[in-house]
Amino acid sequence: MKKLILILLLFFVNFSFCFAETMLQGGVVYTVESARKLAFDGLTLRLDKKEFKPYLVDEKNKENQKALKDNVQPEGRYIMGFETARGFVKGYVVVYDDRPQYAYYYSTRGYLVAIDVDNKQQDGKYPYKIGKYSAATGKLVSIALYISDEEQFAYTKDGKLKARWVGDTGYNEKGRPIATRRILNQIPSD
Repeated sequence: MKKLILILLLFFVNFSFCFAETMLQGGVVYTVESARKLAFDGLTLRLDKKEFKPYLVDEKNKENQKALKDNVQPEGRYIMGFETARGFVKGYVVVYDDRPQYAYYYSTRGYLVAIDVDNKQQDGKYPYKIGKYSAATGKLVSIALYISDEEQFAYTKDGKLKARWVGDTGYNEKGRPIATRRILNQIPSD
């Protein structure tokens, strides 16, 4: 009987290790709190205004607006339209080829309203974070932690969860859908 118990115990322990190994290969699971800690670790809370002063007004506003309308990618930059707050805020984003870590958000009239800073995304590894900064103050507005192509956590500057995005749906801390998003006139990159 003791041998049978010992054999069953060894089988169970071996099976448990195999199961645990399989689970670990599935990837890292983030909670709202663990994602928050990672998102704010080492984050710059303010941008130097000298860094984005040359971009306060988009001098190619009309050209960019036409490119969006015609669904054409201009040379030297990537542009896409955006719409937020149920259509109340519209504009476009410009990412210059020579400054890929910055995304400049412009109003439809060509005035800079915000800047995204992404220093890690170019290496293609997850997780990475993107800080959104106010063009008026240079201060952090929000932070997004990208954990995969399909999933992100978005927080306010104070660390409150804005949404956990899975695909195009945003969920609150209780897992209830609170928002959807879409990109207008997205121009595919080569």
